[in-house]
Amino acid sequence: MPIHLLSPLAGWLASPIPQHQVRGLSTAGASLAPLEAPSAPSGAAGYLGSVSFTAVLTEHRNEIPFEPEESSDSFPVLSVEPDRIQSGADVLLFLYNLNQRKKVIEKYYSHACNAAVPWKVIVTIMDSIQEIFDGLNPADLMNQLQELATLIFRNSSRALSTHQGMTADEYCASFTGSNFRWEALGNMLPMFGQQIMVTPANDTELLGSPEDSQAKEQILEHVARASTICLSFCDQSSSANELLALMQYNHVMFLTQHYGDSSYLAWRRLGDLVATIYAAGLHLDPAGSESYPFFLRQWRRGCFICAFYMDKMMATFVGRPPLMNHRYCTLDPPLDLSDEILIQGGEPLARAVAALGPFGWNADGVRNRMSSSRLRFQLAIAREKTLDIALATPETQNLLQRASEIQDDLQRVWEAAPAYLRHDREDKKDSREVWISIVYLYLNYLYTGFLLQRAIIKHINTGHDRLYDISRRLLTIVTSITTQRNSMVDLDTHYSWIALTYGLPSASVLLIELLHQSHAPTPNAVPLPRAEIIRNLSVFVSLLSWISRPGQGNYRECKEAEKKLSRILDQLLDPQPVQADLVNDVTSNLSSFLNWSNYNSWDFNPEYFPAAEGFPGML
Repeated sequence: MPIHLLSPLAGWLASPIPQHQVRGLSTAGASLAPLEAPSAPSGAAGYLGSVSFTAVLTEHRNEIPFEPEESSDSFPVLSVEPDRIQSGADVLLFLYNLNQRKKVIEKYYSHACNAAVPWKVIVTIMDSIQEIFDGLNPADLMNQLQELATLIFRNSSRALSTHQGMTADEYCASFTGSNFRWEALGNMLPMFGQQIMVTPANDTELLGSPEDSQAKEQILEHVARASTICLSFCDQSSSANELLALMQYNHVMFLTQHYGDSSYLAWRRLGDLVATIYAAGLHLDPAGSESYPFFLRQWRRGCFICAFYMDKMMATFVGRPPLMNHRYCTLDPPLDLSDEILIQGGEPLARAVAALGPFGWNADGVRNRMSSSRLRFQLAIAREKTLDIALATPETQNLLQRASEIQDDLQRVWEAAPAYLRHDREDKKDSREVWISIVYLYLNYLYTGFLLQRAIIKHINTGHDRLYDISRRLLTIVTSITTQRNSMVDLDTHYSWIALTYGLPSASVLLIELLHQSHAPTPNAVPLPRAEIIRNLSVFVSLLSWISRPGQGNYRECKEAEKKLSRILDQLLDPQPVQADLVNDVTSNLSSFLNWSNYNSWDFNPEYFPAAEGFPGML
């Protein structure tokens, strides 16, 4: 049965259209009718590497005469079945009726310090779809949307074409207007959803006055479904390109916020993103290539480093091996330049490049769109090497040497970073958005050291004092977030990720050590500031009680963590005469977590599950 999008969301949507044209998105969005098999591929196979079946001929193509290759534009386009045409029209109808779509996405960009999609690209997409919608006749809307969906399917079945002399306007025109593609439209939806996630329900400027108090939750569910349907269209009709990778990146980001960072669905979609990165050749910088203008090479690098960082963060959170390997990638981040300079090109670009510092940072102290992402990428390389020690088959040979090399590399990266990206040198006048983005970077840096020390202790049982020192610093920073609670009203989805990723491991290490010292003291125990730690632990447990609300993605994990930590903290504050094995029993609740964040093995009590319907169309 279709889920009607208009009736419960009057405050969100534009003026109602005739009821006979209202269909909604099918709950079977992920099992839509398949495309008919084309008589030829819908585009090139994508990047083929140096050991591929074509490698030898490709390496000697200048020595062997070949017939000119047939242009991909001459390939027959996909024939699309009526059901998929209608599904495409339903997605377009949903977007057509989101009367606040541009304002919401503009709000997203007003505070997003690490937006993966250049503003030039997304604003061109938004203006183009608005121009198309403005030209439709409301009296015959559904038929026109079906025609538009057919056109978009046709465009999406062809590979994006680029060349070295292409301008930014020409590039954007290749996937907008009469060339509109599902990848372009699909980039709007998850960004819209991410902003709605952090928008308070009483924000009348952005949301108006919804008649239904559950409108926000309903719109998020519909956005998730519409975004997934767009991806299903691209799965069968699109070639691998940076626009598709950006869409997949934003989709995964939205899924982790909506369903939780341990969501298996988000993990699967991350796999799709990584496949696109490799197939589109985004992991290698085509230096000297005639296929891409300079600005696009930089944007493609930006897309790659965002995906690379996401891969390492998600792998860490769920304790699984990362899906991307730095040894197969060009590890040059994009230059620390503004998109405006990249687009302008010419002499201004040459001067800006010449003015960059020795490590590629701009010397003006200006935070560009990719500034934070450059540092995140460099930290992610160290994180991958750390995970290689932590998650690989136990191997103690040269472990300390390898760990020392990683720590030295990590320290060099951090010391080379500009002061305006370092929390330990931050400007206290920063806005709240900039402040939280800088805190992310510092926590990331510290946590890699935390993981490294945990691996050393696990394998050779040394280095406890350094682990406790890092844990104290992590916990202190995480608990300081509570001072920002009122001013950062509805950023709880970000807070919950910080709490679970950085706060819970550090709190667990300190709490268990204090408990062991309390009940089974040893002369070699590392002295810890008990009062300070207990104070921060109490604040952290309290933080877990409000940091995620029912229906939010990480609610279950936060409530379970609160329950387990509270039990151990009570035992610490009100000790009872116990045997050593009972102490071990108390702390055993956290053993699965301490074994590399294996959240999936936690015993989640049903009372902590948010009351929400399933999402069969999302699986």
